[in-house]
Amino acid sequence: MKIQTRRGFRAARNATVAAAAVAGLVLGSAGAAGAEVNDQNRIVSNGHEVIVTQEDTFINGVPPIGGSPLSREWFHNGRGIANIVGPEAADFEGSTFQFGYQVAWTASIDGAIGFNWTSPELDADVGYGYSDTVEEVWLKNADGKYVDYSGAVVEEKDRVQATVDGTKDGKKLWTVIEDGGEYEHQSTDLGVGSILPQVTAGIELSQAPGIEEIVVAEGEFDGDFKEVQIANVHGAATGVLGPVSVRPFVRVITDNGDNVTTYGQVWTL
Repeated sequence: MKIQTRRGFRAARNATVAAAAVAGLVLGSAGAAGAEVNDQNRIVSNGHEVIVTQEDTFINGVPPIGGSPLSREWFHNGRGIANIVGPEAADFEGSTFQFGYQVAWTASIDGAIGFNWTSPELDADVGYGYSDTVEEVWLKNADGKYVDYSGAVVEEKDRVQATVDGTKDGKKLWTVIEDGGEYEHQSTDLGVGSILPQVTAGIELSQAPGIEEIVVAEGEFDGDFKEVQIANVHGAATGVLGPVSVRPFVRVITDNGDNVTTYGQVWTL
């Protein structure tokens, strides 16, 4: 396991021609049960451990549409996770989550590599507030003094609850005090937005062998957890001679510039 940090380095170098939108779905506070951890890396930033993980990574090479011998095509599935561990981890703000690839090729003829990704985004609106509460209505006379059901004036400790008909067996009266109760969770509204393709990225290839890094998607997050489900990210290379190698990565850059990246295995297509 390698440890790396680049203090003060906010933006990773990449050769992205076009990159757009927010990365991913915020799905919960823990990874999927039984997930296969493909790679993990960590640093310590401001006394907190920042951990990035790739799980269940699978890149499936498929025959290219059109059947050109100079084309390569593939689909990527998996999961990227960021965890921040420490006494004030939940208060972290402005961390950047990146997902992308290192790509390598042997030679090309006016070649290019591109990626696209459709990523619905989960929106959650969580409501908190004070609950209502109720209190007894105490039986009093016209002078505002406590009385019993016979009308006799009594001390406060002997007061009785008022009823609809003023008798002991009558239906008791209550008054509602709005927002007079406990501060509590009251509602959670979930929705899915951004259902159109929102992430594209690409590079032009040199004729000579080369390696480039492409950030496919990135976005800021607050708190101690971020999980991105990577589902059928489509990649394609055109005008290439020989194989294309792809290495996925997940990166977190904290608000103070500390940087940790996990690189997965190389997939040759």
